[in-house]
Amino acid sequence: MQCFKNARRKIFNATILKQENPHGNVTDVTSKSINDVQTVIIGAGLAGLSAAHHLMKHGFKRTIILEASDRYGGRINSKHFGDAFCELGAKWITIDASHNSVYELLQQTSGLSKKIQTKTETVYIDTKGGEINKHIPEVVDIFFKKLCAGVELKDRYAKGNLHELNNVYTYFQAESSKIINAMFKEKDRLLVDDVFNALMKDFGGKLGCNLEYLNIEQLIKFKNQFAYPIYIPTGMNSILHDIIMSIDRENLLIGRPVGEIKWFGPNRDNKKSVNCLDGSVINADHIICTLPLGVLKTFAGHMFKPTLPVEKIKAINNLGFGSPVKIYFEYKKPLRPWFLANVRPLWSAEERLQDRHWTKQVVEISRLPSSTRVLEITIGGAYYDEIEKLPDREVIDEITKLLRAVLKNPKIPFPSEVLRSDWSSSACYLGGRPYFSTSSSAQDIQTLSLPLGVDPSLLFAGDATTLNGFGTVDGARMSGIREAQRIIDYYKK
Repeated sequence: MQCFKNARRKIFNATILKQENPHGNVTDVTSKSINDVQTVIIGAGLAGLSAAHHLMKHGFKRTIILEASDRYGGRINSKHFGDAFCELGAKWITIDASHNSVYELLQQTSGLSKKIQTKTETVYIDTKGGEINKHIPEVVDIFFKKLCAGVELKDRYAKGNLHELNNVYTYFQAESSKIINAMFKEKDRLLVDDVFNALMKDFGGKLGCNLEYLNIEQLIKFKNQFAYPIYIPTGMNSILHDIIMSIDRENLLIGRPVGEIKWFGPNRDNKKSVNCLDGSVINADHIICTLPLGVLKTFAGHMFKPTLPVEKIKAINNLGFGSPVKIYFEYKKPLRPWFLANVRPLWSAEERLQDRHWTKQVVEISRLPSSTRVLEITIGGAYYDEIEKLPDREVIDEITKLLRAVLKNPKIPFPSEVLRSDWSSSACYLGGRPYFSTSSSAQDIQTLSLPLGVDPSLLFAGDATTLNGFGTVDGARMSGIREAQRIIDYYKK
């Protein structure tokens, strides 16, 4: 994935041209041997690596991957921290009844241990000290999962009766109120409302967005992204091992941020190329762009020559790009004496309105699987960008204060180390995960995925370019293979 801290100084003004060749000259690249075809892939995330692997497997050896950062993997980023591997990006491989290419990749990786994430004990704690009936959160969770699955929405969508639902938050609020009044006793309704609110924050936290910005169709058109999770004790990065081993070192160029993409040559002498910020120019017959949506939103109007079609720019701007926040604490000693179960603090509606402090966005504090000394702090609701930019000392102090309050233990120690994500502030990503915003439609995803040029010259891959697996590692991998296959098919013709 590409880094653009100084890109504006390096990028030339692009001239707007029609997609068709104005001179009528088209280089006959199909006469080339596949050994001579050069494809440049921008970004060494899962989409880019999968595209490169698929091309090379089919004989396209002159495939070059350009990666701006100092590592490959993109938004799969596992860090060894304390006695565990922590996921700053993608955390799970989710499986369901449909085909999942990343699960298939996991199965093919020899010697890699994996586990289905079993349900661990989670305790909901009223921050006012009130006693909570432990069965209520379990029942509420069942109702909430049905809302997330969009079962009731599908009939309304088919009949065109979604106009009164502006966003996912509106839908969750309306439906949870119906459930609370119809299914729970009056004495339990305030507690049930607090649990629903916590689950809503958790849902938004996975996408890194406020649910008021999330299109209701996200629940209808995209498969359940949070079911049957599998975690890898040695880190999600492990699934990339076999792909990386199949790519020669000279084909993967790390530390090469891109400044300009010349994707359409008007004549035989004006070749397609990718210009890097270090001054190097790499010619290409085909360019596969896997830049994160956040980077495209900021730089798409400047870095492509000619400028991208208006429809594609509009699609990029319409889709949402969230910033999930990941925080991990490492302790010098085992957690066991004072941390016995995962904790979900509950704030009442009155507390939420009175004080909007960022700690109110803490959804859960949990022990990492297979770890005895590392806690994961899950953030949801809102303020993702602001929380990401807080100094470490404030994060440590405030979350420790929260832990001491909800567990009623003033002797809980401060962590020895903290590990945090920085997706929104990193110029290589400018966000962490795409989502279906209220201003977007399925057509935007389709438009973003379409290649440009008759060759095709410029192709687009990534988890924001596919409806099936939108925003998931599976979607990223399949999109890379899809665009690689598009090039392969072009030469078969």
